[in-house]
Amino acid sequence: MKNLILILPLVLFLSSCQKDEEPLTTQALGDKSKASAIVNAFGLANAEYSKLGPYEVATNAVRGDCRQLVGIASKVLASLKLINPEVRCSPAFPYGFEQNFSTEAFYPANIQSLEKIPVINFVGGILSNQGHYEALATLWASYGFVVINSNNFINTVPTMHIYGAIEASKLNDDPLSPLYNKIDLTKMIVAGHSAGGGASILTSSLSQKALDIIDPRLRILGSLPIQPGPLAIGTTVKHPTFIITGELDLIVSPLLWPNLWQSNLIKRVPSWIATARFATHFSPTLDIQRNEFAGISVAWMLYQGKNDESASRYFVGTDYLLQSDPQFIQGTLNPLRVQRNNLADRL
Repeated sequence: MKNLILILPLVLFLSSCQKDEEPLTTQALGDKSKASAIVNAFGLANAEYSKLGPYEVATNAVRGDCRQLVGIASKVLASLKLINPEVRCSPAFPYGFEQNFSTEAFYPANIQSLEKIPVINFVGGILSNQGHYEALATLWASYGFVVINSNNFINTVPTMHIYGAIEASKLNDDPLSPLYNKIDLTKMIVAGHSAGGGASILTSSLSQKALDIIDPRLRILGSLPIQPGPLAIGTTVKHPTFIITGELDLIVSPLLWPNLWQSNLIKRVPSWIATARFATHFSPTLDIQRNEFAGISVAWMLYQGKNDESASRYFVGTDYLLQSDPQFIQGTLNPLRVQRNNLADRL
């Protein structure tokens, strides 16, 4: 079993797509009832938020069966329920034959009847496919966010977050776009998984002058690095950050860089770190019922993006709920316990 877990990163992300791609439909995005979970996520945040929100979700994403090139691996892992059993892949290289720089958007289907809404700028793991994160992107969008899901299958540096920010700006300014004048570029949350998680820390370290070059309207509200890669340090972070790690993650050990030179070195802005019980490195690719990070990620997005009072209870105050959520490791002497820095304590 140990050997199987160790080779999963090589197998999971060597997956691809057949050339019968088709646009996703809002019906396909909303119906996850057929996803059969082996072990469901639990805890306070998952009970409250690990379910689709009030908005039906639309997208411009294109999907096909993961069979082209070496994509059979995704189907094999899906059959073992190690990733979302309903996984479908985008056609971006190396999963298909289209350009490897790829973005897609998820958003409330009725967005034209809404006021401007915040945007989540998400990038996945190294050698990943956008389709691996469809369930998570859909979940976030269903709570009233535009989610830009970007990928070039490397994702280690801020390149794809910058690319995602440019795409958000273009979609907002294009009169032919369904998102025309509906993205609040002053409310952007950067997020990522694995390599993309490390890149989100690097992106949240960019100066406002650098963001102004992309679009002077851009403002980063916060960052959500999920099991982040090691090529980022906390000392340069300029925005509130919540780092999430997994107890059973053998690729990004929660005892190493997420604590040592990322969370522990964030001193200039509020920061939090939590380790989810039973979570593996592939938890963010699961259907939301089994994704240990699903509920708390929604709470973070609502707190940062919308200043939601209910969601803020997980992060703010003396008895903040994150420190009592059984999904996450607790305990005064446990090095993996939920922690926050002094600035977060004062909120």
